[in-house]
Amino acid sequence: MSSRLGSLRAEIAIKYGVGGSLGSQIRAIRRALPKYERRQAESLARVEAAIEAGAAEVDPEAFERAETALLMHLDGLEAASRRTRRAVDIAMNVLVNMALAVAALLALWVWLGNG
Repeated sequence: MSSRLGSLRAEIAIKYGVGGSLGSQIRAIRRALPKYERRQAESLARVEAAIEAGAAEVDPEAFERAETALLMHLDGLEAASRRTRRAVDIAMNVLVNMALAVAALLALWVWLGNG
């Protein structure tokens, strides 16, 4: 199981660009995951912590189900398109904020001109 968790950590590192333990990766990408996948990922993080603590009792069916759900989500992602979409989102936010600033300055200019 620990080797499968390692490959899952590597996949998350590739797709989301975050490293560390599975728990820290899940905390970093928490908002990017859909609700069901988030719960499954958190259960996998608990499994990883239990394995590191030496607990031998892990439900294999629950592990398989959680791993499959998270892998299916990760397979649907493309790292390059995520980065491109993020860059476009940032550019759009900057443009909207600039437009609002220009509109506010124009309104201030008109208001002071009539005062």
